[in-house]
Amino acid sequence: MTVTEAPPTPPVLDFRLYDADEHYYEAEDALTRHLDRKYRSAVRWVDMDGRRTLIIGGKLLSLIPNPTYDPVGRPGSLNSYFRAQNHAGRSLRDILGEPQPLQPEYRDRDARVRVLDEQGVEFAWVLPSLGLGIEEMLKEDLEGLCAVARSYNEWLDDDWGYDRDGRIQTAPLLPLGDEEFAEAELRRLIERGARLVVMRAAPVQALGGPRSLGDPAHDRVWALAAEAGVVVAFHAADDGYTDAGDWGENARYTGLKQSAFSEVLSVHSERPTFDTMAAMVCHGVYDRHPELKVATVELGAGWVSDLLRRFRIAYGKQPQSFGRDPIESFREHVWVAPFYEDDFHELAEQIGLEHVLLGSDWPHPEGIAQPSDYLADVAGFPPDAQRRIMRDNLRELVGR
Repeated sequence: MTVTEAPPTPPVLDFRLYDADEHYYEAEDALTRHLDRKYRSAVRWVDMDGRRTLIIGGKLLSLIPNPTYDPVGRPGSLNSYFRAQNHAGRSLRDILGEPQPLQPEYRDRDARVRVLDEQGVEFAWVLPSLGLGIEEMLKEDLEGLCAVARSYNEWLDDDWGYDRDGRIQTAPLLPLGDEEFAEAELRRLIERGARLVVMRAAPVQALGGPRSLGDPAHDRVWALAAEAGVVVAFHAADDGYTDAGDWGENARYTGLKQSAFSEVLSVHSERPTFDTMAAMVCHGVYDRHPELKVATVELGAGWVSDLLRRFRIAYGKQPQSFGRDPIESFREHVWVAPFYEDDFHELAEQIGLEHVLLGSDWPHPEGIAQPSDYLADVAGFPPDAQRRIMRDNLRELVGR
């Protein structure tokens, strides 16, 4: 692998950034370019009410208002909403403001590297946008899901590569419902240079019904990832959680529509992450695979304190049910990219400063306008700790 020279850092910082959460906006044929014709009915572009959208698994895509991404919300435009500073009670659409035309760096890798240079970012995980919605929409068609995921991963290698030159690592999709497919696909991805995969924080939807990520059926995948040094990133996605639906509200995960009740329940960020991280520890994944490394990205850190509290209680009641202290296991194996509105100092005390990652979410509207803006959120740390969060932790995690 050839490593290209990174540019000088903007004057505000004396080091270049390692960003654990950036995104591309998928090309329109991302799901279909390499899709076997047998499964073409699984994904269809349609024109509906004057807009172009997707039918996936026979269902209309609701996660993303405009899956063409042209136009698209400006980076960081929802900052005031996610910092809970919407004092005037404006709608998400009003806060989002006028969208912008699709920019070259959102889809073109070379253009993105030039922007990374300008932003002082030396290395970034660049993750799916649309791709994070397909598993839930195809959960009733496991064969079709595997075919679409394979097609997506082929497209990703075409347009972005998995790890071409030391500047960008992308995360292929790895649904686990068909364990034989998951193992074969991970082997193929590793052979092509992948060192990062992405999953949703949710139970695995398998042919026999839902099961834990910690089910031994997945052990060959975890073992492969651990042996190859592949980091498993859990990212915000359409996770299928339906708690709000039981209380009379729309349970679907939709882009710009969020009720107050769903916000309080946090059914699409804190709740599924809490459950997923609990399953990984309680069902022994790290006991059986002590070299496995996991990162939670765009899932915040609000769930961490209560998870550690529950670990402490459960371990005090049932130490025989754990291979080791569950808090120690979590702290050893999991890295967390907090939301900018989270308490960074509390998180650093809970999991260790070395496991806190910078995640800008650029260029999504929910993120920050520039990755270096993260400096304001870690300003209370001494300079060496700022550098660790904004650079060294991810650099060491990926072995750079």
